[in-house]
Amino acid sequence: MRSAVKILPRRALRLAPPLLAAAVFSLAVSCAPEVDVEKLYTQFRSGDYEEKVEAGQRLSQLVSEGKTDVFARGLRSENAETRVQSILHLMLIENDEARKALVGELELSRRFSVFYNPIRLVPVSTPSDSRIMIARIVFLKGGDPKAVEILAGTYGKEPDAEARLGTVYALGALASPETTPALRRALRDSDLRVVRAALEGLSLTGAPGVTDTLLEGLADSEESVRLNTATVLAGFPGRNIAGALMELVRKDPSRKVRLAAMGSAAFAGGPAVFEPILAVLQSRDSSAEMRGAAASALKSITSQDFGQDADRWARWYEQNRRELPSP
Repeated sequence: MRSAVKILPRRALRLAPPLLAAAVFSLAVSCAPEVDVEKLYTQFRSGDYEEKVEAGQRLSQLVSEGKTDVFARGLRSENAETRVQSILHLMLIENDEARKALVGELELSRRFSVFYNPIRLVPVSTPSDSRIMIARIVFLKGGDPKAVEILAGTYGKEPDAEARLGTVYALGALASPETTPALRRALRDSDLRVVRAALEGLSLTGAPGVTDTLLEGLADSEESVRLNTATVLAGFPGRNIAGALMELVRKDPSRKVRLAAMGSAAFAGGPAVFEPILAVLQSRDSSAEMRGAAASALKSITSQDFGQDADRWARWYEQNRRELPSP
């Protein structure tokens, strides 16, 4: 009886060992366990010197081999330290995949607290939004239009002021001119901290026309916007700024805004606004609170202190006005 076993041609027999070896190798690779980067980080923090060195060498090897996927998995950890370390190792990998993985971490849902903020002078113990650190790393890696798109699209959709503050600082950390429109919108935020963060970001990009945008904010219908704008304008010296602030002192319906404008006018205008501030102090229509603010403003301009005695201020001015810059 003839055997049912089919005899393979000699050529097929010669090819079989290499093909079999390739199949076995492929199977071995597919079954290889994934690198547990969290375990490596734990080992790296070990008190055992040999374990620490071994983990450090392995992490360096993964970076040099460009193993983006290993550290991208670390980004999904619930452990904040693991996520931070994964971010920092991705920073060291020079490829597009690493940058894309980092850009994805700029989504609002990915934010967490880290003790790092590259563009704000705060104690190292002050926690900050992780997106600020990531945005700065993206900037150092050459920037990415998608990063601007994500953060600019996020502003205004955050659940609270803290999240908005993180978004605006992250926009500034990108140091890209493309962030200017979003940062200009943030100049009208209801939270003063956000407005100041926006100003810091705009200064990093060298955006033009910031004072014009702020002056527009003085006419906003929202009291909080006018109040914040009047407050930050103290840092923008100029006769037009001081004049706009004094106009606010005279006409704004909000007591808070008028007081803030008075304080800022002294810094923005200096001696040039002595007379209009003195007029407020002399006016019978001025409230006691406003007269107190006017006296404080005159003191900051001159380093003199006559309290709310308008006559003494007037006499001092007549004797010293020639030594002061002309209005």
